[in-house]
Amino acid sequence: MTKRNPLYLLLTIVVLLSSILPFTSCNKKDSDDDTVYSYSTSTQTTLVTSFGLQADADVLASLDSVYFTVDYDRGLIYNADSLPVGTDISGLKVKVNFQNTVSSAIFSITGATSQADTTIEYTASMSKKLDFTGKTLLTVTSADKSQVKEYEVKVLVHKTNPDLLVWPMEWRRDLPGYSSSATGHKTVQQGEVYRTMVYNGTECKMLSSSSLFGGSWSSQTVDMPFTPQVSTLTATDEALFILAEDGTLYASTDGTDWASCGVIWHNLLGAYEDRVLGILSGDDGYYHDEYPHTEDFAVTPVEDGFPVSHSSDMIQTEYTWAVSQQAMLVGGYDSEGNLLSDVWGYDGEQWAKINNSHNHSLPALADATLFSYCTYKKLPGVRRYGLQQTWYVMGGRLSDGTLNSKIYLSNTQGIVWTKADTTIVQPDYVPKFYGAQAFVNYETMSASVANNMPRRVSSPITTWECPFIYLMGGYNEEDELLPHVWRGVFNRMTNYPVY
Repeated sequence: MTKRNPLYLLLTIVVLLSSILPFTSCNKKDSDDDTVYSYSTSTQTTLVTSFGLQADADVLASLDSVYFTVDYDRGLIYNADSLPVGTDISGLKVKVNFQNTVSSAIFSITGATSQADTTIEYTASMSKKLDFTGKTLLTVTSADKSQVKEYEVKVLVHKTNPDLLVWPMEWRRDLPGYSSSATGHKTVQQGEVYRTMVYNGTECKMLSSSSLFGGSWSSQTVDMPFTPQVSTLTATDEALFILAEDGTLYASTDGTDWASCGVIWHNLLGAYEDRVLGILSGDDGYYHDEYPHTEDFAVTPVEDGFPVSHSSDMIQTEYTWAVSQQAMLVGGYDSEGNLLSDVWGYDGEQWAKINNSHNHSLPALADATLFSYCTYKKLPGVRRYGLQQTWYVMGGRLSDGTLNSKIYLSNTQGIVWTKADTTIVQPDYVPKFYGAQAFVNYETMSASVANNMPRRVSSPITTWECPFIYLMGGYNEEDELLPHVWRGVFNRMTNYPVY
């Protein structure tokens, strides 16, 4: 027989009582009420599963499609993709769904512009409008009244138009190596490094930097063995190329030591993969050439209407539907001296005119600036927007000698072009130009976690990649070098990403 001491017996009694007491307390019958009460501690009893606005075309088309995030942990309900600037949110009908039946859901409104401080109980058939211009709280009480959860409801409206392409003055920077005596200035991107050549007729400088915004530029004076045509400076990932005044093609790895390539060209169009494309002038006309030659390459006559001079820089890009790298250039003069509005594309083997001949919305331009960026398109059925690749044409000289200040866009890989609307314009304080260089550079944006800004993801976003446009230099109507770098971006891209 096992011998048990008094301490063991006491502990046994305590354990038995602790296992019995919860059941007796939860199922205790009141003398006046024989209902069995079972109190829940689950957060599901006060969970809002969805929140939305009811349709009201007088406020905004498709208002009922606005997506709201419910953040239970922070007690926050909000639309991460803000409504358009100026949307009136002082009288909106709502719709709320819950995980379980609730005892009550009370809206408390304070500090609103058109509705006095008040409380309004929500019901599925409620038709009363709410004013969200102040502070709005939604207090949800569970069916058994044991749980209460408070949510702050925010109907966010953009303070600025998110679709504006902006060029803030405070982002303007001095052109690297700028000198009022410079007769030639051009920047190219060689791999991960930006190279700038500055020439004043006697002295040449090469500047290098890994960043276009806020970075430092190293500078080196270069003893050029020839007089450069600075506007023809071109870069592949491995080398720099430029034409001398007599048309001789020179190459360099870093812009300090140059060697002749042994060819003389009329014009250097640009880089394609690891080679450069140019125009060869012969007694009987102009020919396409490249350096270095690929296997089985042969010079071929340029097509009728092909630009042999003063086109935009040739820009490379990739399309998901294309087998090979694609390149494009705009405008310029053909062999007959005609100023062109045509867009030409190259696929690695041949050139072809690609813009729609029945819809020439592009004006004829010389020395225009061409680059690939993006625009936003509305996604069907919801109030959300997606990015689409878009070609931009800015600047350039028109046929009457004046400078173009309009921006032209193509969402069809250069086939059809339209003039940009009022959300995408060149501000008056950005001078008209020709011969500027454009780069699109992705930069890391960051934001403090402490600012508690709404977002549509489960974990906080503190950094994201934002593409900025950089316009470098160019020349004014008096052929004077413009001294600044301009930085542009869509307002929407500087906001938190919406997922």
